[in-house]
Amino acid sequence: MRTMLRIVAIAFLCTAYADAQQASPAWQPPPPTPGALKPQQATIKADTVEFVLQPKEGMEYKYRLERDAAFLFSWSASAPVHYELHSVPDGAPSDFAETFDKQDDRPGATGSYTAPFTGIHGWYWQNRTDEPVTLKLSATGFFTESQEFRRGQAPRSKKF
Repeated sequence: MRTMLRIVAIAFLCTAYADAQQASPAWQPPPPTPGALKPQQATIKADTVEFVLQPKEGMEYKYRLERDAAFLFSWSASAPVHYELHSVPDGAPSDFAETFDKQDDRPGATGSYTAPFTGIHGWYWQNRTDEPVTLKLSATGFFTESQEFRRGQAPRSKKF
């Protein structure tokens, strides 16, 4: 009787092993992902800037990017600020901007951005407090110029 139980147990285990082998086919790689690689003609650039926003003051800092060019960014503020990440395509009316992120009371943000069109792409920050706020921005990417806009001042630009 024991021999018979052993034979049945071994047969059961062999059948279970064979079923498990058939149930999990060999791993197959997924098909290639179109658009995952975006070669760039431009040289990668790095920019680190620091600003002081006076009480109730706002300003913009944007990068010139060609379509499909990208950058990585990180910014932090010494106190929470209102901000918008937006872009203006070349040739657009002066009052047009496409907004991608808009938030209040943020002390910073990190991320990546890929330009959906050629133009200027960046942030508007506003200090809504009664004290000065220091803002630090670091970006690395395929931009060719930065532009700073403040009310009552001529725009400032930096070529890369």
